[in-house]
Formats: sequence, C-alpha cells, structure tokens
Amino acid sequence: MNEREMQEELLESREINLLDLWVLVLKRKWLIASVAATVFVLAAVYVFTRTPVYTATGQLLIEKEPNILTFEEIFQVESFQTSYYETQYKLLQSRSLAERAAERLKLSERPEFAGNGKKPAPAKSDPAARGRLIDAFLGGLSVDPVAQTRLVNVSFKSADPKLAADAVNALFDSFIDMSVESRYTATEQATEFLTQQIASLRSDIERKEKELQAYAGEKNIVALSDTETTVVSKLAELNTALTQAQIDRVNKEAFYNEVRNATPNYIPASINNPIIQSLRQEYARLSREYSRKQEQFGSEYPEIQRLKTDLESTRKSLETETRNLINAAHADYQAARKKELSLQGVFNDQKQESIQLNSNAISYNTLRNEIINNKSLLDTLVKRQSETGVSARLKGVGVSNIRIVDRAEAPQSPSSPKKKRTLLLALLAGLFGGFGLAYLLDRLDNSVKSAQDVEKTVGLATLGVIAEFDPEAKKKSYGYGYGYGSGRHGGGITFVLKNKSSKEEAGGRPAGGGEKTAAGPKDPPLPTIKTIDLITHVSPKSNISESYRSIRTAILLSTANPGHKIFSISSSLPSEGKSATAANLAVTLAQTGKRVLLLDADLRKPRIHRIFKLKNQNGLTNFLTGTGDVKELVKVTVVPDLYIINSGPLPPNPAELLGSDKMAGFVGELKAAFDYILVDTPPVLAVTDALVLGPLVDGLILVAWGGKTSREALKRAVEKLRQTGTKTPGVIINRLDVKAHDYYYRHHYYYDYYEHPGEA
Repeated sequence: MNEREMQEELLESREINLLDLWVLVLKRKWLIASVAATVFVLAAVYVFTRTPVYTATGQLLIEKEPNILTFEEIFQVESFQTSYYETQYKLLQSRSLAERAAERLKLSERPEFAGNGKKPAPAKSDPAARGRLIDAFLGGLSVDPVAQTRLVNVSFKSADPKLAADAVNALFDSFIDMSVESRYTATEQATEFLTQQIASLRSDIERKEKELQAYAGEKNIVALSDTETTVVSKLAELNTALTQAQIDRVNKEAFYNEVRNATPNYIPASINNPIIQSLRQEYARLSREYSRKQEQFGSEYPEIQRLKTDLESTRKSLETETRNLINAAHADYQAARKKELSLQGVFNDQKQESIQLNSNAISYNTLRNEIINNKSLLDTLVKRQSETGVSARLKGVGVSNIRIVDRAEAPQSPSSPKKKRTLLLALLAGLFGGFGLAYLLDRLDNSVKSAQDVEKTVGLATLGVIAEFDPEAKKKSYGYGYGYGSGRHGGGITFVLKNKSSKEEAGGRPAGGGEKTAAGPKDPPLPTIKTIDLITHVSPKSNISESYRSIRTAILLSTANPGHKIFSISSSLPSEGKSATAANLAVTLAQTGKRVLLLDADLRKPRIHRIFKLKNQNGLTNFLTGTGDVKELVKVTVVPDLYIINSGPLPPNPAELLGSDKMAGFVGELKAAFDYILVDTPPVLAVTDALVLGPLVDGLILVAWGGKTSREALKRAVEKLRQTGTKTPGVIINRLDVKAHDYYYRHHYYYDYYEHPGEA
C-alpha cells in the first residue's frame, strides 16, 4: 500500500457516516433528551425568574464645525482632528455628565439606585452614595456611533420603561447644556485674554514711540539719507541675485553630471533634445530590422549591408549629438559658476560697505519696525475682540453643534430576557450538547460493535451477527412464547451411539434400555428458559433464526474440508451468550438433515441441560471419572437429529479431565457417530479449559457480546488461541442492537419479506 492509498484509507476512516449519526441518536436518545430537557428547564427558570429589562434608544447629531468661536479659533489653531468625535463619545459616558443627568432625573430619590432597596441617602452629602448612583447610571448606559456618519445612538437599560426613556433624554439635555456652557466659558476666557493683551500692547507701543523720539533727538536723526537707503536696497538685490545664481549653478552642474556619461546606448531621461530622441528611435528601429533580416537572409545579403551602413551612420550621428549636448551642458555649467563667483565678490564688497553705514540709522529703523509690527498685531487683536463680543452676545440664543435627531420613547416590550429566543436557543444548545455528549461517549466506547471492529482488532472474519432479543416484540409478531417440553422424541431420553436401527430412528426410542430423565412429579422445578435459547427451533422464520442459518453457512464455507466436523464454542469473558449460540447453531445444523451432537464441556457453569429442560445427571464428567455408562450419555432432544451430552456433576479438576487421554478417545468415537459436533466450552480468558480442548477440535468459534465485549478482551483471547495453535474460523457478534449500521436495514427487510409473502 502506497502513501496515497494509506491517506485515502485514513480519510475514509475519519468520515462520519450520516446513518451512523442517526443510529447514535436512536441509541442515546434518552441521554440527548435528558441533556436538552435540563438545559431547557434551566433556561426557563432563568427567563421566568429574571426581572424584565427595557431598553430606550435616542439619536444625536454631532456637527464637526462649531457655530461659536473658541479660544483656539481666535489664534487659528485647528481643534477638530480625527479624535474629536471619539472625545465626544467619551464625554457622553463621563461621570460628570452622568451626575448631571442623575440630578436632573432625581435618581437619588429612587430606591433601585440607592442600593439593595435601602432608603436613599443624600447623594451630595455622601460621596460613596453619589459614586454608587453614578456607577448604577453608567451601568445601564451604552453609546454606539453609527459608522460613516456623525450620528450616535444612546441607549439606557432599566426595569422601568419610562425611566429608561427619561434617562436618555435627560442625558441629551445635559450634554447639550454642558457643550454650550463649555463653549461660552472658552469665549469669555478669550475675551478677557484679548482685553488684557490689547491694553498691554497699546502701552508697549506708546513706550516704543517715546524711545524712538528720544533716540532720534539724541542722535540728531531726522531721516535716513539716500545713500544709506541705496546701499541697503542694493545689498538686498545682490543677495537675491546671488541666491538665484547659486540655484542656477547647482541645476546646471547637476544636469552636466547626469549627461556627462551619456552614450548612444544610454541616454538619461532628463535629456529632452528632439534631435537625440529622434536619432535614438531611428537607431532602435534599424537595429530591430537588421536583426530580423539577418536571421532571415544572412549577413551577405545586400539589404543587410545597406542596413548595416545606415545603422553605423545613425550611431555616429547619435554620438556626435550626444557629445555636442555634453559640451553644451559643460559650457553652461562653467558660465553659471563664473557668474556665481562674480556675484559673490560684488556681494561681499557691498556687505562690507553696509557694515560701514551709520549704526544709528540701523538702530532707528529697528525701533521703527518694532512699532509698526506692534501696531499691526494690535489691529488683529482688536478685530478678534470684536468677533468674540458677537459670540458672547449669542449666549442667550443657545447655539450648539449638537442636535437631537430622535428623542427616546418608552419601550413597549422588554429587551431582555427574550423568552422565545432564549428558550429556542436553549433547546438547540441542549440538543447539540446532548448529541455531543453522546458522540463523545460513543467514541470512548471500546466495545465490539461491528464486523469492522473485529477485523481491525484481531484480523478475523465475522461469521455473523445476532440481533438483541426482544421477547415482547417476538411474541407480538410471531407468537412463539411456548415451552420445549414435548416433541417428536420426547424430552430427556437416552440414545445408543452405535448400531441404531431404522426403527429407532423413526420412533426416537433406543434399542437398549434407556433411562428416562424427564422431570417427574417429585423432581424440583427447572428454571425458566429464555425464548432466545432455542429460537431457531421455536420460530424458524424469525430474523434471529435467519441470522443463525447465515452463520451456519459461513462456518460450513470456512471449513470446506469434509474432515472438519467438530467445533468448540467459547467467548472471551462470561455471560456473552456462548451456550445459547451453541444450542441454536446445533439446531440449524440438525435442520439440514445431519446428525448433530451438542456436547456441554463447560464443567464449571454448565447450561445446556437447562436449555433443553434436562437434569444434569449421567453426563460427561460421569464418563470421564469412570462412574458413568457411555450408553447413557447421549440424549435425544425435541429437535430432530439433534442430540446432547450434558456436563454432569461439577468436578474439582475440569481442565485435567478435558485434557485427559480418555477425553481425546471419546471425542474420536463421537466424530465417527455424528456428522457435526458442537462443544460448549468455558470462556477463554477465565480458565484454560477451552485451550486444553483446542487440539481436539477443528476450530474454535468466539462469541462476543455486541456493545459490551471490549476490543482488548477479544484481542487477548485471540492471542491466547494463537499461542496454543487453536484454529479460529471467526467471531460471532451476539446481542447487537440491530438498529446499528446496515444490520438494521437487513433485518427490517427480512421482517417485511415474511410479513408480506404475497407481495414478494
């Protein structure tokens, strides 16, 4: 098997069959129902005991551009960044705003906000009570901005629907009031600041003007001379010209450095010369055409020679133009450099001359410029003061950038708990949880449940599956709840092994004096017999009987050798149905017309005599211990052609008796007298009896209780059999729930076939 096949097999093994899931539901239906009911009841208790909560919602519009000037706007500072709206949302949830809304609603007088239904404490005098009040209010508040809009939804939860709506509306009103107050507070601060700054600036201007007049009088300055003015102006012009020359030199130097290494094969993108661009395109075209035709005609073709000449001529022209461009760029760079140096010298001379100017004139101009700048600033502040005065006069109008879009209304129905939805979700959760628990338990179940389990665990074939027996269902469908005390042969009559006449065959009587062992009036009552024990005889048309016949066929096909006629029936552990299986398999073999012997070799807990309502006397142990007569061992049954040898009294040494030479010789005699022999043996893992009989039988058939026998127990039992060399034709899965897997459908069709024979 290659890796791919192994992976496919692994994937197939992991697939969850829908039918298996349905079977799991049917198998664990009470567990699933219990979990679902528990979850549903808990949810019901929760929703019906919880106090209903109502949610009221309103909507605000927060404009980005305010209508009233703020302190920041006076100095043209941008205050509305991307964080503006986030700030507003946080303000809506602030404790100060919550306190305002609580005071507006008088929540301190409500018992539900006082804590534990106690008498409300005065919030203003008790900081702890005020804190609890604000916490309670914020606990019911939620703010949800509407994406891609300037809208925000504000909700409040309360047990009182009217209070929920009033809380939202009170928060809106308080938020607007706080916003207006904040803006006008800032305006008043700005007005006061401007008044102080204007007064200070006017005083400073007056002082500077007096200093200028005093300085002019001291230095005898009336006005700056024309020479001084010219020198200053010229210096400024030279400075501007020098700056431009430096920029021009830098640009031309950069261009020269970029094009100085230009070649016909490399032309910088900065070269926009139309002649060069045209020659470059022509050179590229000729190169492509030359390469194409050279591949087509060869290098000696006349057209190739012409193209080669044109290509070389174009290349030379391109080189010439490129050199001319480089030379021109170098010349421009040198000229710009000379101009820069020339202006730098003139500027330095003029600068030296300016330094020599009268310092008095420079100081005079400095004072005068300060006065001019201060007067300009004063005009700006006066203008702003006028604007803030207008804003202050708008205070009574109540202008705000916040507007109520929708006021909250008292809700008509509670928002939580949502009884129908909660109960439905609880029911679904319980069902899924119950199914998950059932699935987990099923995955943890290590018992044998299918033929696949047997194959994977021990590598043996499954000879057949016996469904779980339901007496009531069987009685209802087929009416076979009667006993087994009478039959063609009568119960409990001995049979002589050899030299049996045809007359004896017909009448069921022995040639020699056999002993009747049927229960007499003085005998103690026998235990009640389960219907499953001989169902193949009592109800041959039942599905279980059909299963036993299928197993019979599988056994016969698995042992096609005519010499293979003796099989032992055992199990891994006790109480797995091996005795009932042995009895029913013996019946099915006898129904083929073959002489069949059922030998009870379970000398520890024998059961075959109970199944056939016989007393456990004159059995195998009597013969092995030398106290019994072989003529009295074999007993006829109610089933034609089926005979049994019961175990006899329980010995102290069962294993030694079964492993004796006498037992081996006895089995040889039985093989000569019967067509098939089935031996009921103790469980493999409990005692060694079945292993001791291994060499005497043609094969040991294991019985496993479906859904009960662990895979580990079955594995250990098969390992013991293999260690002793005991052949094992296969495993019979007994008492399996027929609703599992495909067994359900097989048995269903079998019932339907027999219940409607005319429709087949």
